[in-house]
Amino acid sequence: MRTATQTAVPKYQTRVSSHSWFNGSICPLETGAPSIASISLHLGTGVFDGLMAYWNENHYYLHRAEAHLDRFREGSNRMGLLIPWTTRQLLAGVHELLAHEPVGTQYVRPIVYRKAPELWVTGNEGMPVDVSIFTVRVTRDIDAPISCHISSVERISSRAIPGHTKVSGAYVNSFNARKTAEKAGFDDGLMLDREGRLTEASAANFFAITRGRLITPPINPDVFPGVTRSTVIDLGREIGVDIDEVDIRPSDLDKVEAAFLCSTLMEVRPISRIGGTVLATTENELFRSVLTSFRGLTHQ
Repeated sequence: MRTATQTAVPKYQTRVSSHSWFNGSICPLETGAPSIASISLHLGTGVFDGLMAYWNENHYYLHRAEAHLDRFREGSNRMGLLIPWTTRQLLAGVHELLAHEPVGTQYVRPIVYRKAPELWVTGNEGMPVDVSIFTVRVTRDIDAPISCHISSVERISSRAIPGHTKVSGAYVNSFNARKTAEKAGFDDGLMLDREGRLTEASAANFFAITRGRLITPPINPDVFPGVTRSTVIDLGREIGVDIDEVDIRPSDLDKVEAAFLCSTLMEVRPISRIGGTVLATTENELFRSVLTSFRGLTHQ
């Protein structure tokens, strides 16, 4: 077993764009930096999202960009951060920014927040709402299998923070789950909800494979509705695979033949081990079919 300071997954190597689309214009990246007294910085009340812009020889393919930006706008509205730009305008901003930066596959991060100084917990509704979009060139091994354990960190309840919105402060939950896993010698943690049901990993949805079927937790208030999760389900149906969206408990994992995580940045990653159980996911025919279909979709 690896020590707590080791991991099978190479650290992401990132290069953030030098500019951002900030409130409708291309600006130097730090133009959009929040004040040290920003309420969004102190309370984590910003909302973000992320989408991939795949550079395929001579053009970009933005995977389900509208779905990501619609979710971004809807989540922002839930937090009272009303974005004055439509999804179409935000998408135009993404294309404008990509044209400004060196070509290459990019992770695109839109974020909404209040950059102006204001420290009161409430009463800041009249403060300006700011939107930035920047890109990140990310180098990572998307084929490397990852190990998981059942995390001691509980998935944050939607009764506390909206579970279907990427609220900045909520990702302390993800940070704690990932760090706890790494300290235990794993790459990621599978979080349970207050009822003991598996929800997701630190920042990715979970799928298991058993007897030729895909199994994944159903979307409920505590399970994030990942766009990549939705894509995997669509691809599975296209290749004729039965998909069960059912509650999964830790004891159910003893029966699985393979498993994987999926997210925008992680894409579709095989799980090699859950706790002490070794899985031959990379050799599983159904997993390979799903992965091939996903790669065919995103590299077009």
